[in-house]
Amino acid sequence: MKKNIMKWALLILCALTAAVACQKDPNLDGADTTTLRVALTPAPATISAFGDVFTAAVVVNQGLDTDVPWTVSVDLNPSWIHVEKTTVERTFTGTYGGDDATYTVDAVRVTVDANTTGAKRMANLRFTVSDQSSVIYTINQAQ
Repeated sequence: MKKNIMKWALLILCALTAAVACQKDPNLDGADTTTLRVALTPAPATISAFGDVFTAAVVVNQGLDTDVPWTVSVDLNPSWIHVEKTTVERTFTGTYGGDDATYTVDAVRVTVDANTTGAKRMANLRFTVSDQSSVIYTINQAQ
């Protein structure tokens, strides 16, 4: 009888240990804690053959980290497109506190030269973070 009680006690203890070990943190349930995400606002559209200069606010998240340092470059460094990291001011109206709020945010300034080749062309903007993960935004230019 003592052996049966010990077996049952051991079985219940194992079941409780397994149940506790399988519990998920409700704050991270289903959360992606590693993927690198980059958002440009406004998102780049096809650039006309005449060329253009545009500035877009940049938000870089890696998993749960929302303040990720980043760099930007152009793959293969073509001579017709130039990119630099900069900042822009954004104003949000009717914030939770009821007031307007102005923030300085990271941004990119992209300069695309006129396309005199007669063919469409493209370049990849590469946003890279410290662990060398990167995300590419493709810039297309009309012919």
